[in-house]
Amino acid sequence: MDTRGVAAAMRPLVLLVAFLCTAAPALDTCPEVKVVGLEGSDKLSILRGCPGLPGAAGPKGEAGADGPKGPHPAPPRLTEPPGLKVPGTDLPGAVRPGHCERSRLLPAVRGELGLESPPGLPALVSDWRGASAGAGIQGPRLLVPRVRPSTAFLRARPGVPGSGRFAHRRVLKLAGGQGPPGAPGEPGPPGPKGDRGEKGEPGPKGEAPALASTSPLPFPGPRTCKELLTRGHFLSGWHTIYLPDCQPLTVLCDMDTDGGGWTVFQRRSDGSVDFYRDWAAYKRGFGSQLGEFWLGNDHIHALTAQGTNELRVDLVDFEGNHQFAKYRSFQVADEAEKYMLVLGAFVEGNAGDSLTSHNNSLFTTKDQDNDQYASNCAVLYQGAWWYKSCHVSNLNGRYLGGSHGSFANGVNWSSGKGYNYSYKVSEMKFRAT
Repeated sequence: MDTRGVAAAMRPLVLLVAFLCTAAPALDTCPEVKVVGLEGSDKLSILRGCPGLPGAAGPKGEAGADGPKGPHPAPPRLTEPPGLKVPGTDLPGAVRPGHCERSRLLPAVRGELGLESPPGLPALVSDWRGASAGAGIQGPRLLVPRVRPSTAFLRARPGVPGSGRFAHRRVLKLAGGQGPPGAPGEPGPPGPKGDRGEKGEPGPKGEAPALASTSPLPFPGPRTCKELLTRGHFLSGWHTIYLPDCQPLTVLCDMDTDGGGWTVFQRRSDGSVDFYRDWAAYKRGFGSQLGEFWLGNDHIHALTAQGTNELRVDLVDFEGNHQFAKYRSFQVADEAEKYMLVLGAFVEGNAGDSLTSHNNSLFTTKDQDNDQYASNCAVLYQGAWWYKSCHVSNLNGRYLGGSHGSFANGVNWSSGKGYNYSYKVSEMKFRAT
């Protein structure tokens, strides 16, 4: 093919490109293209500008010879549409979408041209595609300077008019570029248990806990029959009061005698209950709420240990005569002291004083002899009492129903009716003062 003819044919093309780029100087986005060695010519032309309008369809050219292979292996060709840009890159001087976007009618050339890349950058692969439409000329070898790893779309110069109209695109793809990160892998198995660490330093000393309050808790209810009376309970009968440990206890309250408020701890009335019992029975109490009973030495101690209490003894004979005796104070010690009687002075009463001589005496039952006599007084006089050298009163003796021939073994109060009269009714009671 004649070189001079080809050069003459390309002069209008050069003028056309120069004219178009001069008319649109603001679009400074088309790359600078260096044409090297045009068909054996040593002439070097540098073009800068955008491709011109498509030329008329030229005659079908012959297939050009394959271009020399580029210096680096060609990666797979990118087939994205024109104007698509890989995210995260922006080539200065590259053709952008919206600039130089018209397709050009190129000569029917098929072959691969190697592109020279700057040092350290991957090579570009170009691909000319077209259908056979007559003989064309071999495309030039292009050098694109200042190319960064990315994707760019370049438009080729219009070829010599051929016999058909075919639009050709030249697709350049930069090799290299880091792909997106892969999916995270599955977690590995847990590692072996590590060795036990060294003992840490002792922590700071904590604050001492607050001490519990020593103030007494409020009682859930009344503690004595007198307290019940002050709260408006005026009927005699069985009521619930509370021991010092807040345990409830049902007691008989006399709300009628001598102003009321008396807690009854012993009652004899008909002989229905046997009072000749052992230590354990007198300790816990026995009897019936409907008749005769002993409240229990433990309960009597608990109730008389709080504050000061006065004592009253009420007696009724079988003729209906009433007698009584009052003492200034009354207290029963605990079991460790054998329920010792602590009695105050005799105050008054038509029954006379038959208890002062028993003051400071220990309690004695048929199975526990704590008296000062050689024999067990409880056994001798068939009862249980604060015997000393036996007694001047024996209100827990046998219920003999009035006068009796036996000596001092009945419900006796010697200062009242002597040792041979057993009272019909006997009540012992205390009241807080």
